[in-house]
Amino acid sequence: MSYPSVGISRVRLHFAQNRIRWSRGILLATLVSTMFMAPPKYVNAWILDVLELGGYAMLAVATLLRVWCLTFIGGTKDGQLAVAGPYSVVRNPLYLASFVGVVGFGLAVELPLLAIVLAVSFGVLYPAVVAQEEVRLTELFGAAYTSYCETVPRWVPRWSAYQEPKHVLVATEKVRQGIVDAMWYLWAFALAELIEILREHAVLPLLS
Repeated sequence: MSYPSVGISRVRLHFAQNRIRWSRGILLATLVSTMFMAPPKYVNAWILDVLELGGYAMLAVATLLRVWCLTFIGGTKDGQLAVAGPYSVVRNPLYLASFVGVVGFGLAVELPLLAIVLAVSFGVLYPAVVAQEEVRLTELFGAAYTSYCETVPRWVPRWSAYQEPKHVLVATEKVRQGIVDAMWYLWAFALAELIEILREHAVLPLLS
C-alpha cells in the first residue's frame, strides 16, 4: 500500500517505502567504515575514551528501550493502539531507540564523525518513515490516534505523562523475535571490542 508523500522529497519517500533495504545498505557501509577507519588524531585520547564510554551506555539504553517497547506492543502491533509505557511519553520510542543505538555505535568505536553522519542521516530520512506510519495508523484507529497525537509528542519524551498498567498481555513469540532484533546493539558492542583488539594487533588496515 502506498501513502501520500506528505511533502517529503522523492529520496525520503523512496527510503520510507524501502526502509529495510536502505537500512541494510547503510549498515553495510557503516561496518566497512568502522573496520578500516582509525579514531581521529586531532581529538584528545581522553575525550575519545569518554565518548567511547558514552557510546557503550547509549547502546545499552537502546537495547533496553527496545525490549521495554516490546513489553507493550509484543503480539499486538496494529491490533490495538499502544498508549501506555514508553508510548505514553513519546509516539515513536522504537525509532528513538534506533537513533540512540546508531549514534552510540559510532561513539563506541571512537569515530565521532561517523556518529554525526549517522545522526544526520537518521534525522533526514526517518521522518518520512514516521510520516507514512502516521497516515497508516490514522487509517487504522481514526479519531483515537488523532487524539493521541495531540497529547503525546512525536520525538521528545514528556516523562511527566508516563503511565503503565499493572499487567500486560503479550505474544511470547513476537516478543522473543523482537528481543533478537534488539540484540543488534549488544552485538555492535561486541564488534566494537573486537575491532579495537584487531587494531591493537595491527590486523586491520586503516584508511586514515
